[in-house]
Amino acid sequence: MGLGPDGELRYPSHHMLTKSNQIPGVGEFQCYDKNMLGILKQHAEATGNSLWGLGGPHDVPTYDQSPNSNNFFRDNGGSWDSPYGDFFLSWYSNQLISHGNRLLSLAASTFSESAATVCGKIPLMHSWYKTRSHPSELTAGYYNTTTRDGYEVVAEMFARNSCKMILPGMDLSDEHQSHESLSSPEFLLADIKKACRKHGVEVCGQNSSASMAPGGFEQIKKNLLGENIVDLFSYQRMGAYFFSPEHFPSFTGFVRSLNQPELHSDDLPEEEEEAAGSLNVSSEASVHMQAV
Repeated sequence: MGLGPDGELRYPSHHMLTKSNQIPGVGEFQCYDKNMLGILKQHAEATGNSLWGLGGPHDVPTYDQSPNSNNFFRDNGGSWDSPYGDFFLSWYSNQLISHGNRLLSLAASTFSESAATVCGKIPLMHSWYKTRSHPSELTAGYYNTTTRDGYEVVAEMFARNSCKMILPGMDLSDEHQSHESLSSPEFLLADIKKACRKHGVEVCGQNSSASMAPGGFEQIKKNLLGENIVDLFSYQRMGAYFFSPEHFPSFTGFVRSLNQPELHSDDLPEEEEEAAGSLNVSSEASVHMQAV
């Protein structure tokens, strides 16, 4: 079920990066059209803070700037961590969740008597995760900070509508992210999966990179191991590069490793013992995989 930009449940808060080594900005809040400003004004008046409904935050950076370019997202003393910040961010996030709930509930009721499974996708806004305010998540509509869990309410909404959650970025690791972006895809994925596990929401995983991030196959295997709740994994972007000599042998080896039980080091040939520490999916795993 498409829920927003790129099919994801989020605001169109970020620009497409033009260079692979470009540091992502924090994005911008999407609350300045006539409809959103009217809803904000009504909400502010209903809560007894009419002055807070005159517009969006005035001290935020622009799309491609860093969190410290203005006051709102600063770790210490930023407006996000104030009564006004809580008022605005709660309202902004609730508008997105209400939108998602309307669409997913409609889909769930439409297909309630069929064998179809309803899925919805949420973004992995992992840039600036290591800051206190998590600005990339906030502008996208997820009120998730170091002091507030923003994904439990989202997982609860998916559970209420009996929907599976699609999570991208399962090939991404913290090790290969730019230090300047203070990014952590691994910790963010763990946060979201924890919320899904609590509310009984099944997860469908996807990779993010067309050429596969460094160590991407091992990272995917790590995300499919143990008590994780991934039910289906879709390997995205099956184009010319997918079948190239540089990629296809690695992909087939990756798929083969998912279907083979883990061997004890005593059962491996001597020259392979050093590789025995690599990640293997248990033979008891029941993850379905498809390439698209």
